[in-house]
Amino acid sequence: MSTEESVPSDINYDSLQTPSSSASQSTKSKLGEWEEMHGNYLLKPPPNAPEPRALIHFLGGAFVGAAPDLSYRYILEKLAERGFLIVATPYKLSFDYIETCDDIIGRFERIAPHLARQFGAVPVVGVGHSCGALLQLLITSLFPDTPRAANALLSYNNKPVKEAVPLFEEVFSPLFTSISGDRSANGTSALGALSSPTVAMNFALELGRVAVRGNLPSDQLLSDIAKFATPQSINSLTPDKVVVPTALRDTLKKTLEPLTKIQDEAGITPYIEKALDVLEQVPLLIDEVADGARDFNPPPSSVQAAARRGYRARRTLLIQYKDDGLDESELIEKYLDESKTVMRMKRPMVDFDIQRTVLDGFHATPCLAPPLDLANKAEDILGEETARDSLLYNNADATVNELIRWLEQGQL
Repeated sequence: MSTEESVPSDINYDSLQTPSSSASQSTKSKLGEWEEMHGNYLLKPPPNAPEPRALIHFLGGAFVGAAPDLSYRYILEKLAERGFLIVATPYKLSFDYIETCDDIIGRFERIAPHLARQFGAVPVVGVGHSCGALLQLLITSLFPDTPRAANALLSYNNKPVKEAVPLFEEVFSPLFTSISGDRSANGTSALGALSSPTVAMNFALELGRVAVRGNLPSDQLLSDIAKFATPQSINSLTPDKVVVPTALRDTLKKTLEPLTKIQDEAGITPYIEKALDVLEQVPLLIDEVADGARDFNPPPSSVQAAARRGYRARRTLLIQYKDDGLDESELIEKYLDESKTVMRMKRPMVDFDIQRTVLDGFHATPCLAPPLDLANKAEDILGEETARDSLLYNNADATVNELIRWLEQGQL
């Protein structure tokens, strides 16, 4: 999908307008009132709240961005409590930021018609943490069909891979190339599974998902694993299809049912599934390095140039944490100030506001807080101040309060 084709022109994301396309059915997740819809996680304000003040489109940081409804659950649920509609789009980390942005926009595009029909014209505010902040900046700078009413960028950073990953060239690049092995179309080779560890990782993750759901692997999956794991020299000895007798399947499933029930009653099944979502990114990154990826696309110099020339959000909040060694908020603030000058030349009557604030905390502060229901229970038992200190969400609360202050300042 090209930049020009990413978002159809009949959807104005600065303020959602009702387009004519339809949306499919949503499915409730097991995490609170979150819903999964079209590859996004949706959280609506409480039923007794007035119409949403704005839609917050949220992107999380590297790796944890694959499960934003869990990793950032506390701050997003606090924002929903204050009357904001939340759409958190998960993404898989990649060296190609443009492709990642394209996928994010595509997912948001699919949920937007449903929300526009339900809530009408709602201003869209992009909020991102760490890598998610970078992606929000790229979306606002390089994708002209996705304007935003405002952006809040938390712990912005855009370091080249050699700085982000120490010893990348010396250790990780050759290691990942070696690990990736022979990634042929069917995954088989003379050495079988030993030559393609990343394919083995993917099979292991799939088996993990099946087990977490209390199921047994399908005959097709078992057949694929057997074919992959068998060296070509003895491949003829492997049956074309592995078939588990129905009676044996039923017996094994009944044996697993008590364990699955305990897991579900304890409420840990969704968390295990989210952990698998995060781990799923590892073999993908290994394969990208094996295919020659050595830096992010676009590199930092190109990102800075794009921000200076094309950043279009009228209001921007940069949140920086005092003990965050990765943060580059001050650097990007300089380039956004230059973009403000460029935009005023094009639209002299439009005001552009850029604010930067420094809060207590460090890089992981926005995703350290426990789920809101757990925090509320802890406050009931321990008291509010003790719970916040013990569970380390004082700084997450400060982040929410700063976002609310800024949003209300902009009448959102």
